Amino acid sequence: MTIFGYARVSTSGQELDIQIAQLEAAGCERVLCEKESGMNDHRRELAGMLRRLRRGDTVIVPALDRLTRGGPFRMLSVLADITSRGATYKSLAEPWADTTHELGEVLAALVGYIARKTRDDIIRRPREGRERARRNGVRFGRKPKLTAIECKAAREQCLAGKSQGAVAAAFHVSPSTISRICSSDEADGATSPTQETSPSAG
Repeated sequence: MTIFGYARVSTSGQELDIQIAQLEAAGCERVLCEKESGMNDHRRELAGMLRRLRRGDTVIVPALDRLTRGGPFRMLSVLADITSRGATYKSLAEPWADTTHELGEVLAALVGYIARKTRDDIIRRPREGRERARRNGVRFGRKPKLTAIECKAAREQCLAGKSQGAVAAAFHVSPSTISRICSSDEADGATSPTQETSPSAG
């Protein structure tokens, strides 16, 4: 079992001495230091520490905002990551953020649940928003190259015998666009304005 300490400042002009001293006084056996913004999700020292964590290890930080910045979801995700590896964590500045004591498992489970719930909410809300927009007639994706009236006119020109290349040039689109328009028309079972139906027998 190893007690890791993690210290971080945002800029190279800031010093880590005070944080390191706090972590060593707290009994940290290995102290990892980083001069990176807490908004950066790809910090080498933090990622390396998380990969090395094993069941029974502990991560101590001077304060939770040393782990990450940018909202509770990102913080909860890091804490849940530590717990998922069988390790515990402790913040020197926030006494409640301590899973090394007898109620630690309860706190870890709560943090993990909140992290999952928050992540699911973040994923669900945009999806629900898109569904509401679709019900209200909002169309997603690229704007159609031709309007419905132009599509109808292009199909009629093709049905009249004009080549798709010539129709495409007339509407300033690619031949593949005209081909899709005509194929879509056929798939919908549309008939030519000049097409006649066979009279019924009898």
